[in-house]
Amino acid sequence: MMKKTISILLALILAFCCMPATYAVDAETKLYTVYGDGMLFQQNDEAILAGTAKAGSEISVTLFDENGIVIETGESATKQDGTFTVSFDSPEGAFKEYTVTVEENGKEFARLSRVVFGELWLASGQSNMQYPLGQAKGGLEDSLSGTKYSEWLRVLIVPSYRNNEPVPTFIPDEPMVDIEGAYWIDGKSDHIYGMSAVAFYFASEMLTELDMPIGILNAALGGSSIASWISREKVDSEPELAKMMRDYGAYKTSEEWSEKDQNVYTDIGTNYNHKIEALKNFRPVGMIWYQGESDIGYPKEYYSLAMDTMQELYTEVFSYDKGLFPLIYTNLAEYFYTTDGMVLPDRNIAFSKIQANHPESRATFGIYDLPITYVPIVGVIHPEHKQEIGERMALCAKGMVYDKFETYTAATVNSVEAKDGSLYITFNNVGDGLVAMGDELLGFAVCGEDGIYLEAKAEIVSTDTVRVWNETIENPVSATYAYCMGNGRSNLAASYEGENPLPVSIFITDETVGTHYWTDKQWADCEAEEIWHTMTDADSGYYPSWVSETAELYRSNEAPYSGDYCMRILSDKKKFAVKPLLTYEEGMKEKSFWGTDTDYSDYDTMSFCVRNNGELDITLDAVKFYKNASMWHAPAIIGTTDPSTVIPADGEWHIITLDLNRLYLHGNEGGVAFTNEKLEKVKNIEFCFSGENSDLSFDDVTFTASSEKVKVQFDSQFENADGIFEFFCVIVTRFLGLFAKIFR
Repeated sequence: MMKKTISILLALILAFCCMPATYAVDAETKLYTVYGDGMLFQQNDEAILAGTAKAGSEISVTLFDENGIVIETGESATKQDGTFTVSFDSPEGAFKEYTVTVEENGKEFARLSRVVFGELWLASGQSNMQYPLGQAKGGLEDSLSGTKYSEWLRVLIVPSYRNNEPVPTFIPDEPMVDIEGAYWIDGKSDHIYGMSAVAFYFASEMLTELDMPIGILNAALGGSSIASWISREKVDSEPELAKMMRDYGAYKTSEEWSEKDQNVYTDIGTNYNHKIEALKNFRPVGMIWYQGESDIGYPKEYYSLAMDTMQELYTEVFSYDKGLFPLIYTNLAEYFYTTDGMVLPDRNIAFSKIQANHPESRATFGIYDLPITYVPIVGVIHPEHKQEIGERMALCAKGMVYDKFETYTAATVNSVEAKDGSLYITFNNVGDGLVAMGDELLGFAVCGEDGIYLEAKAEIVSTDTVRVWNETIENPVSATYAYCMGNGRSNLAASYEGENPLPVSIFITDETVGTHYWTDKQWADCEAEEIWHTMTDADSGYYPSWVSETAELYRSNEAPYSGDYCMRILSDKKKFAVKPLLTYEEGMKEKSFWGTDTDYSDYDTMSFCVRNNGELDITLDAVKFYKNASMWHAPAIIGTTDPSTVIPADGEWHIITLDLNRLYLHGNEGGVAFTNEKLEKVKNIEFCFSGENSDLSFDDVTFTASSEKVKVQFDSQFENADGIFEFFCVIVTRFLGLFAKIFR
């Protein structure tokens, strides 16, 4: 009997334990922290409030205007788990404040004052989105002067870590329903300088354009990867993405999770769980996104799939019912992320392709034209110019979400036609038409079938078409634009209402062609006294484009060969030299600037223009291509076996062309003439002259491609021998040439 009774009791206990939990939960009656005084709801939509209360209790919400008149009401019942959502229809956006009261069973427990309605946007990403207004160009000055902004700008500040902890001590495995430490501010708050600078300038532009309050859900984290902004549940629905994340170490199961030890920056869902899920009851109309630096080392295919998945997820989370949730994102700023200098332009090209996958709901743009100065404390990877980025995002939003423009993303290549020695490139998304942000177009290069790109000239020939050419390439097959590190001079843009240029996307017209891409050699046209070089935080900055220890150099606008300026060289030394600054010193070592082209082995000739402004002839002794501090080769003047030539004192421009396939070691024209293969790794280039009280103008260094393989030459001349040593070299070279002919 006892055993039977025990069996019955155990069965009842087991049955009770297996029953659904339908018992009531008595939770603290409150709204979630993401609601607060001064908040903004999306206009003309459902305004939803959420929180906790006693299970089964009736929750009601009332919206009052400034006169205390009831505008809208809503009712709901608390769920058995102690949570509730209650909503009302939000009015049209206007510069008007309201009060919202929330009651439980007729008793008020929450009151929100100064509530406004307008356009709500999500701002997310990593450090360049998190970058605060108080450190941005313009914002820093405003913060020091105590400038106040519009009270109609409303911002939900989402803390980096739970409850504003200085370091993360709790990283949730599951999405959270609230965000501890979140709070709302407006433009007059002293805290405004802590919000995202990009988001601030975006919102300010939209506030003016739409003439109504603008709200920002400010949720970003420096160093975060895209994996951290996507839920594990959503990733699980994309097997290919899940596999990639496992391969890259970003995917963690619940069993592998540690709420203290997870990597909040790289692991799947960490920032989604903390910062996004709890915002699901808001109804933003789109998202501005600045992220990708942390993922630049991963394949482009991975990032593209992750972007697709994130956009789909946020469409679901925010119940967006007009297609995919609008996504506006910027290209990445110049930084030497890896030892391969082409990784950055390749990723920015990929961003345009990602946009093209869903052009109706995505917009992107380049920022290569912006200054990349920075505040030392935040480092060179964080340029201080954020206003232009925010305003470009606003331009995209005006077109994509608010139908102000027919096009709203950076122009990309539509078609390419080769004709009469030029490439005619036609673009999509040109706004009101293509424009040059300067006197002449810069940033283009073309190549022939050999795949060796040379700097190209370009002109706008119609609203959507650019002609690109190089006189030395008869049949160009491919062109690039802004495709290199240090591409800040590239200046083709699409115009919007004549004053809002959106830079054209970086491109390669034919990615199947290319053995040597062109790196912008800003020193070559002698237009700028200083050139920006992106290096480490300590070394990045402006450096002289040309230097000399034996001559005075300055930029001159006195009758340049082309462009606006040339370089003026003054020297009272009998021998003097100038060189472009291609290297810097790091400790005891000389290193090339990041992104500098050190490979000249595919070039056939190098030409430059000189003008002797004095009364005596000046001699070009040699142009020295240094492989290291002690080894250099001097090319011969084209058509000769001599590296030197005379620059007459006639006040006229002369073009000097060097044969890069006739190189003499240490300038020894009595010896073997090497080919341009010796110029595969060049540290420095030095132009050496001799004369008396010299006054020289210098301009336009250009190159031609070497499409044919040239052999080492053994045809040195006795008349070129300077001294016994070189005379001996001629004899040796003649014998070497004889043997070479016999055994070829």
